[in-house]
Amino acid sequence: MAIYDHKYGELPYLRVYRSWGGKEYQEYVRIKGSRKAAYAKAREIDERLAAEQRQYAVEQSRKASYHVRSDGTIRGLRRIQVTRQGRTPVEVFELRINVPWEKRVKRTTISIAVHGEHKGFELAIDKICEWYDLAPDSDVAQALNAQAPVYLKDKSAMGVADMAIQKAKEEFATLTGGLVKSFKRFTAQSEG
Repeated sequence: MAIYDHKYGELPYLRVYRSWGGKEYQEYVRIKGSRKAAYAKAREIDERLAAEQRQYAVEQSRKASYHVRSDGTIRGLRRIQVTRQGRTPVEVFELRINVPWEKRVKRTTISIAVHGEHKGFELAIDKICEWYDLAPDSDVAQALNAQAPVYLKDKSAMGVADMAIQKAKEEFATLTGGLVKSFKRFTAQSEG
């Protein structure tokens, strides 16, 4: 709430103040006979200004320029390495999003080791879209997904799922290679 006591000379007022989009919006309510009545009127003005401020924030969040900075990074998304005592360091996508119309900052981390870097990035973008009520196929979501090269710097990093698949492929190749060699030896022995 943005209601303040204000005096103009000896005349008491309540000042209702909010700002958004680089502009200040303020209105004054004169306190005449009843401070309670003046305060009720000031609250009505504040609620109207708060609704306009929220509408502005929603409109801004529907623009790609709101989310994507000039260097290609996404507002509220970082790729970091988390180190904890007694644990192996792990890379994560950290989301710390201050949705303007929410009361609390929204936070989560998505493990690159668990999901892999491509899937982890996709999950991070999905979470941003969820928190801002953006459709996954919207222009903003496409603009966010287009920033993948900025965050997917380490092409060799594989998640647990990627490593398991790779290991299974290698074991399968070894197993089939061994079977083929055994079959060739068996057929060579039976011919001779």
